[in-house]
Amino acid sequence: MERHADPGWNVRCRIAIIAPLVAVLLGCAQAPNSGRTPAVVERLLIRERQPAFAGSSFGDAGPYERVVAQAEVALDPAHPANRDIVDAAAAASADGLVRYRADVVILRPRDAGKASGTWVLDVANRGRKLMLERVNGGSLQTERANDAGTGWLMRQGHVLLWVGWQGDVPVDPTGRTVGLALPTARQGGQVITGTALEEIVFDAPGSRGTLALSYPAATLDASAGELTVRARPDAPPAVIGAQQWRYKDASTIEFERPAGFDAGAIYQFRYTARDPRPMGLGMASLRDIVSHLKTGLPDAAGQGSPLADLSPKATVAIGVSQSGRFLRDWVWQGFNAGPGGQRVFDGMVATIAGSRKTYTNVRWAQPGRYSRQHEDHLFQGDQFPFTYATTTDPVSGRRDGLFARCDLDRTCPKTFHLDSSLEYWQARAGLVVTDGAGRDIALPDDVRVYLMSSTQHVGALKPTAGICSALNNPAQQQPVYRALVARMIEWVRDGKAPPASRYPTVRDGTLVDAAAAARRFPDLSALGMTFPASANRLALNDHSTVPAKADPARQYTVLVPRTDPDGNDEAGVRLPDVAVPLATYTGWNRRKAGYAPGQLCGLNGSYLPLPADAGERTARRDPRRSIAERYPSRAEYLRQVRSAVQGLQADGLMLAEDAERWMQDAASDARVTALP
Repeated sequence: MERHADPGWNVRCRIAIIAPLVAVLLGCAQAPNSGRTPAVVERLLIRERQPAFAGSSFGDAGPYERVVAQAEVALDPAHPANRDIVDAAAAASADGLVRYRADVVILRPRDAGKASGTWVLDVANRGRKLMLERVNGGSLQTERANDAGTGWLMRQGHVLLWVGWQGDVPVDPTGRTVGLALPTARQGGQVITGTALEEIVFDAPGSRGTLALSYPAATLDASAGELTVRARPDAPPAVIGAQQWRYKDASTIEFERPAGFDAGAIYQFRYTARDPRPMGLGMASLRDIVSHLKTGLPDAAGQGSPLADLSPKATVAIGVSQSGRFLRDWVWQGFNAGPGGQRVFDGMVATIAGSRKTYTNVRWAQPGRYSRQHEDHLFQGDQFPFTYATTTDPVSGRRDGLFARCDLDRTCPKTFHLDSSLEYWQARAGLVVTDGAGRDIALPDDVRVYLMSSTQHVGALKPTAGICSALNNPAQQQPVYRALVARMIEWVRDGKAPPASRYPTVRDGTLVDAAAAARRFPDLSALGMTFPASANRLALNDHSTVPAKADPARQYTVLVPRTDPDGNDEAGVRLPDVAVPLATYTGWNRRKAGYAPGQLCGLNGSYLPLPADAGERTARRDPRRSIAERYPSRAEYLRQVRSAVQGLQADGLMLAEDAERWMQDAASDARVTALP
């Protein structure tokens, strides 16, 4: 072949030759006359391949190995599958392709013959590998033997994957985190500028504040920016004069925090930013890299795949919190359609995401943002559609659904949507199962929704208060989460029907407004616990302005779980610490004095132990029955716990090994050792 003077010609030639071959082997349906696939992995650079977990062996699956790699991808922004990626075309190279680099980490059985045939991708949360911690009970890393926790995922023989998607998380050659390197968008070769917004709540006392900017300022002229402060989201903003703040550099401002505002004050900064990055390429990253790995083919440079000997029978994506929101957004925007029209993932588990999506595939995106009652109300990512079913929005009049696009091309994944009680209060999870006007809706056949009853966003290891008025909530989630991951894999791989949905509904009276929930909740004011006035409300936002403008006349109906007389959620999956209670566990907490008092407190629920006996109950003016009054003996308490555990096992909502652990923990619980 004749050598070519253009240094980019060799790469383009390889793409031209290999991309159609990959398309044929995948059964790809290219767009008419496009001549290209949506994207090609030009290079999969293997940085490290070594034993994982210090060489530990996991049952029949044996030892695992860890592969750390970086994928270099060339994406065609003109391809129909990519045209909705904001600013992708503006970031293209001279050959019309836009290139990005993503971290890839793989945990796989060393012996391919012992693999389960299931690939589980953990969508990284701010670059972190939460699946190992949340499912296995281990750490975020894989070097030491005890990082594996219970080793449950590995004992099943699953292949575990992480792919960088978040464009403001840097790539990491060590594989400890996974990030994404993106090009800068240009308009006709010129710098792009525009208005961007930042918000910060310090939640710490101090006279000065420092705010890092998500994008560099186009000018350091203070007259081009505006800094404001308010005590509450619905309070009018007070402008902080230019003499009280300054640019430390193009990426940071410093300011004097004004008197009269506590540590929970909300600061917003509007400024002229430059150099947007096409953050929506992160959505393509999951699609492109996972699709490439599934083929087992070499990259465009001829590098073999580290998974060439492990073709999957089923693929499942798991997202937790931010990454759960990302998965909902990802499906809604059509990215579960692979380059040949096949599903990228057969199943999806979106966890503690509520009704939100993400602030990702837009200009000046900040993927880490998410609305709570006190914070981040004016950023994109929390507007209609909220649910998987296609519905007509009673507030905006729009018709849409998270599955609207994938229903058309039949690429919708089987989906589990799991929320804690906190998501109903802070993330409007009731909108996943209602129509926005407070009416129940029917979910698609391939969707199951579960409430992990009376839990906070992530269970507290040890109850503490911090800036909240009550102790945070230690009620567990992990056993039900692990069981449902197992059920999802059985559903997509083996065709075994999963447990029925379990969530509160309007029709049975267990999903209500905050006022009705307050009437049901026990009066614990003598113990310092007062019920919130409302959940995190939601109005229709106009994002054509910065900051966005909320229309107070166009509000959604946000509903929350009703509780039993002890203050624990009635509906949902009630693990034994809720079904056989020793405390009240709530999905809400309130900020204490000095930190925007009375507002909902971050991602924390509340915890209030039951009185030990009738004497303590009377002395405390506690309306809840005491532990001794409920359980006349330790044996009776353990009998009730065992009954709850067995019921969950029968319903497929607790694994046998978790049932055994739960009974062991219950037998040694210090709160019941005084019982006869």
